[in-house]
Amino acid sequence: MAEAKYGNVGSATHLGEGKIPRDASFVHDYMRRRVPMPVISYMAVADSPKGHPTGETAAKKALALLGDLIEPAVIAEEELNSAHMERLIKDALSGINANLLAEAGEGGEEVSLTVVIADAQKAYIGHAGNTRVYLFHDERLYDLTPTGDLSFKAPADDESPQLFPVTTGEDAPAEPKKAPAGEKAKYLGTSTEVHVGYNEVEIAVGDTLILCTDGLWNNVSEEEIVENLLSAMNIQRSTSQLTRLAFSRDSSDNASINAWQYVIPDETTDVDQRELRSRARKERAAEAIIVTLLVLVLIGIFAVAFAFGWRITDSIRKPQKETTSRADEAVVEDEEPDKEEEAAGKEEEKEEPGEEGEEKEETPAPTPQTVIVEGQGVRMRATPDPRGDIVGLLRDGQEVTVLSEVMGSDSKTWTKAKGIVRSQGEDIEREGYIRNDFLTR
Repeated sequence: MAEAKYGNVGSATHLGEGKIPRDASFVHDYMRRRVPMPVISYMAVADSPKGHPTGETAAKKALALLGDLIEPAVIAEEELNSAHMERLIKDALSGINANLLAEAGEGGEEVSLTVVIADAQKAYIGHAGNTRVYLFHDERLYDLTPTGDLSFKAPADDESPQLFPVTTGEDAPAEPKKAPAGEKAKYLGTSTEVHVGYNEVEIAVGDTLILCTDGLWNNVSEEEIVENLLSAMNIQRSTSQLTRLAFSRDSSDNASINAWQYVIPDETTDVDQRELRSRARKERAAEAIIVTLLVLVLIGIFAVAFAFGWRITDSIRKPQKETTSRADEAVVEDEEPDKEEEAAGKEEEKEEPGEEGEEKEETPAPTPQTVIVEGQGVRMRATPDPRGDIVGLLRDGQEVTVLSEVMGSDSKTWTKAKGIVRSQGEDIEREGYIRNDFLTR
């Protein structure tokens, strides 16, 4: 069961027991856009009898084509008008029909499709096939599904809106009225000539537009739709419950429903949203504090357990330690006379004066040797290793003072030297190692 949650928008579908997608749908609410547009709602639902395991059904292709043909056109409009919308919707559905025929051939793809585009005053409806569109107005449900080439004319300003009431009981049709007799096909993708129905109706704040496939309206009555819309907590909950009800009665077919409620966002809504976000942040902070306290408690428990175990172990090993300590003390006592004699001998040697009764002088250090660097940018390293840290760079012909020589990690002779190196843009006197093949003595 797939669901979408958007406040005043509801969308739900079930794939049936076969789990094979056949339906496709979308619903967009433009009421809360920062840049206002004449379009406030754009929604569509499509159905195809042939399923596809990956969901690439003819219904999904039809809705993708619909989005390419209609959405850019209506978004770019500054104002919607009846004549333009009727022509746009009929041309779009005819174009989808031609595209489906080009891909699969005549009779290859059978698609039902209903699209609704609404501005602040009207809803413009295009239809082909057996999907349906309803309007929920003043706790009554109206069937707005257009058939054939019949068009609904909007009432005059001084008239009340003309709505199509749903018939119930024995007079209720099993599906929308059939198209007029002729060669035109009822579904998209079956013939070059297809009936595209068009309708438009005035809408008001609080109204709800509902689109559904035959898998839902065949198994759920209009009275149950009304009852669900009145009793559910929100639009999304209502659509989810209706698809579950359809699945419980017939699990062989897909059932999809989209619903959009005409709600004008206000400052109160924004404040409520801010309060909800603030409350959510506080809850997350409280959860983080609780988790931190639990971690500290667990660390304390482990620390106490470790200390207790260590103390028990130490008490067990203490007698053994005392025995070993006494044995070591006995050995030390036996060795102490020898050590005292050895220390006395050393003191006598220290007290003996030299031949002239004076201490020996240190041998002066040899004269420092200088060498010349061969090569520009020779590296002085911190260790005698080709991968050692670089102390600085030396210039060609520069003299450095030799301190010592050592065998490097690369089995070559390195000279430890002192000289002026270039490091981080400055000349600094440093000590380091230079490989001998970069030096001339």
